[in-house]
Amino acid sequence: MTDFLEIDEKKKTVKSLILDDFSVEDLDKYIVELKNEIKRAEEEIIKKNKLFKDAEKLFK
Repeated sequence: MTDFLEIDEKKKTVKSLILDDFSVEDLDKYIVELKNEIKRAEEEIIKKNKLFKDAEKLFK
């Protein structure tokens, strides 16, 4: 997802983009990348929730 975004590794933030500078084609690609990143984040949440539930079972 680095085609469009600049990431500040220290702050773990992403700089905002000025979307006026992009063509419609670039915006479509950007949306696809964002959707993929959302899916990746959702999968990580599911994984962490499962680990948390598994840990709860161990310590009951």
